[in-house]
Amino acid sequence: MNFSTKITFAFYGIIVYLLGISIYQVIREPNTWSYVVLGVTLLFVFWLLGSRLVSKKKPTVLSRIQAALQRFSFLIEQLVARDFKTKYKRSVLGIFWSFLNPLLMMAVQYFVFVNLMKLRNMGGQNPMLEHYAVYLLVGIIMFSGFNDCCNQALRSIVYNASLITKVYVPKVIYPTTKVLSAGINLALSILPLYIIVLFNKLWPNFSILALPLGLLFLMVFTLGMGYLLSSCVVFFRDIEFLWGVFSTMWMYATPIIYDVGILPETVQKLMMFNPLYHYIDFVRQIVILQQVPTAQETLICASFSVGMFALGLLVFKKTEDKFIFYI
Repeated sequence: MNFSTKITFAFYGIIVYLLGISIYQVIREPNTWSYVVLGVTLLFVFWLLGSRLVSKKKPTVLSRIQAALQRFSFLIEQLVARDFKTKYKRSVLGIFWSFLNPLLMMAVQYFVFVNLMKLRNMGGQNPMLEHYAVYLLVGIIMFSGFNDCCNQALRSIVYNASLITKVYVPKVIYPTTKVLSAGINLALSILPLYIIVLFNKLWPNFSILALPLGLLFLMVFTLGMGYLLSSCVVFFRDIEFLWGVFSTMWMYATPIIYDVGILPETVQKLMMFNPLYHYIDFVRQIVILQQVPTAQETLICASFSVGMFALGLLVFKKTEDKFIFYI
């Protein structure tokens, strides 16, 4: 099975998975119109994109993607493998740092904010804080994964300048492969989360099937951010340094360590416009409360993801022809 065929099967698998989640929610909560809208939208996307299996008369969006993937599949695989291997090159523990990093960060922050600052007792009536270690680890994994993907994608065009000026390859491949390779680390980081979950006696139930949906929302949003940042940094190199400051501000503006309930009411309302808050809360509901998030919350997450992906890709496509004059 070649690379483009794998991508096609993965695409259809995601569509079927999302439809299954939508149908489950509609059956569980008959009045969840948001999931009905989501399900109908997915069916429309499936019909719109199509494939050669659906439409043999003329090329469709997916068939063109298939052709591009078929042509550059070897390069994509090599770039993803290179980025993933380079991250742990000459490291003694290697890939095990993907497990250890979130656990060590969680241990340090848990000691500081629970034992020294008694932060867990400031959460009000939030039942998630009863399992503060899990609460903290979910936030660390989600935000660290997002930040790592963005940092990798940020430099993808500038650092591949020598290759871009000599060989024709669709430029969108470079930030995409960076996000995919960093996404592997995010997926591996989920394993220590399961260990802490079991240690806290939170036995998984049917709701755990919705966990990939939360990660999918985050990855789609991150892809959009990667396209936006990688294109902007070509023209404004200062963005590479400003992003470090901005991402730190974003981290503290997101309820990773603390509970949103301790914030003033006005700030809580502003938090609704923070996509990472929704993604992290989405996963926390699944893991800690052991429930599938509401249809409304799912629709909010989907809207942020699709909106950022469309914006990032639009900016990238509008500017990519000028890259060669600035890199």
